[in-house]
Amino acid sequence: MFTGIVENQGRVFKKEERGGQVRFGFRFQKKEKGLKVGDSIAVSGVCLTAVRVSPDFFEVDVVRQTLGATTLGGLALGDRVNLERSLKVGAGLGGHFVTGHIDGRGTIIKIEKRKKNTTLFLNASKDIIALLADKGSVACDGISLTVQKVRGSVFQIAVIPHTLKVTTFGIKRVGSEVNLEVDIVARYLQKCFLKEKSRRTFSSRVILQELLRQGFEWKKDLN
Repeated sequence: MFTGIVENQGRVFKKEERGGQVRFGFRFQKKEKGLKVGDSIAVSGVCLTAVRVSPDFFEVDVVRQTLGATTLGGLALGDRVNLERSLKVGAGLGGHFVTGHIDGRGTIIKIEKRKKNTTLFLNASKDIIALLADKGSVACDGISLTVQKVRGSVFQIAVIPHTLKVTTFGIKRVGSEVNLEVDIVARYLQKCFLKEKSRRTFSSRVILQELLRQGFEWKKDLN
């Protein structure tokens, strides 16, 4: 579990094909102490497991499914990523609960700069858009952000200068893709709603069949 507050950045120094997966090596921008083999770390929002560590770098193995579903597959040597260590019990929650399980990718289609603030407009799939709400939370490349507006297949977010400075959003351009994770609360509410809707539909059908079996007549209202 993470909070969407980026603590560090990394730069790709290794990308090796290893059978059905890829071994990535990331060099820390700031040295990290205490990271152990087996620890979870979010790489641009994707929860991965460290398989080799040092204060200067760490390595992870990424399976094909994750490479295809996220922006990690497009990483090249020298590219930068956002990093966050997993949330420790009792630590402050600065953003919102983020699982590191990516729901899909979004594309930046417009960037507006007004004085010190920057507004980004992102296009996303209808499945993701359906779970976003004005003033709700969304994680973009592992960054906890507030959704300003949702219009059609596009949503917008505001990014302050500090976030641009300490994350990869400072180098994003129109056409850049980002990893998206919707608020975990919205995800579970949708599942509960769909389950309840299915249950109601099934119950109504059963009731109608039973009434017909008992001899009641049913006429479709043509008005």
